Amino acid sequence: MNQNGSDKSVNDVEQEILLKTEMEELKRDMRSAQWQDWAKKNQQSLVVASLLLAGGLVAGGMWLEHSRSQQAAAATLYQQAVNEEDKAKKSAYFNSLVSGFSSSSYAALAQMQLAVVDAGHAEEHLKALEHHPAAMDEWKWQARLDLASMKIEAGDNAAAATLLQEPVGKEYQQLRYYLLASIAKDADEKKQQLQKALDAASPDEQLKQKIQKQLALLAS
Repeated sequence: MNQNGSDKSVNDVEQEILLKTEMEELKRDMRSAQWQDWAKKNQQSLVVASLLLAGGLVAGGMWLEHSRSQQAAAATLYQQAVNEEDKAKKSAYFNSLVSGFSSSSYAALAQMQLAVVDAGHAEEHLKALEHHPAAMDEWKWQARLDLASMKIEAGDNAAAATLLQEPVGKEYQQLRYYLLASIAKDADEKKQQLQKALDAASPDEQLKQKIQKQLALLAS
């Protein structure tokens, strides 16, 4: 009995590591403006990763069966939502994920998608994503930067500055500094933030070019 329990524990850990590896590969291509496209391109891998984790659970016990069933149901509903062309139905599917599987990573992904599909309530969905317990740090960082961008567009630079003070991962620093430059109070501060953005990791070549152009204009 103890041996079986040990095998189960090791197997679960291995499957969790596999899921984490899959998700690490998926998140590399995710950017705010491309969330919808990213999800469409990677939905199959995401579903497979979830099912691998669920499949790794040793059969036995109602909780394990329920957990596996919930994972599979959430994965299926998420795929159905992504494949749906009708905007109203797509939104309804994602909202069903949020309400029916609220603690799962699929609910976090649904909030990510709803920020695009239900643009009128994008801020609400981004805030929910930022604070979702199952959301990856990378999703939370991007949500925070998107919220800051929305605040800047609305003219609320103070709120944007507060959001931009929060730390983000190195691949998100470029956008963070760029947004800080956009709310800089003078030319020197703007130039300083743009230079930090240029020196940061550059996952977005178009953004890098914008930064270079702005720095060139400030130098002229």
